[in-house]
Amino acid sequence: LTDSKSKIIEEYFLYEYQNLSLDALADRLKLSSRQTQRLLMEYYGKTFHQKKAEAKMSAAALLLADKSKNMATIDKGRSITSIAEDLGYSSAEHFSSAFRKYYQISPREYRKQAL
Repeated sequence: LTDSKSKIIEEYFLYEYQNLSLDALADRLKLSSRQTQRLLMEYYGKTFHQKKAEAKMSAAALLLADKSKNMATIDKGRSITSIAEDLGYSSAEHFSSAFRKYYQISPREYRKQAL
């Protein structure tokens, strides 16, 4: 994996977690979707969808623990619904289910522990 490809991949998953797309990543790498899938599996041991879930859940954990994102609710941080929307989930319930599956704890409980 060249440094430039590695940098593209890392920055893509770090900064663009809201709208992750295999085709968009493949375009940036100037590879086909299939080649991009192979590259991710070879160097990260994960599929695109696994890396996508990891990126979204990492962002979710940071957002849940951050108290400064919304001045109106500074004492408890942004709402779970707002975080779910920012991460591209269709509903807070869908987000909560995905979060619980990934971390084995609800977003609300995670927030209580983090704060």
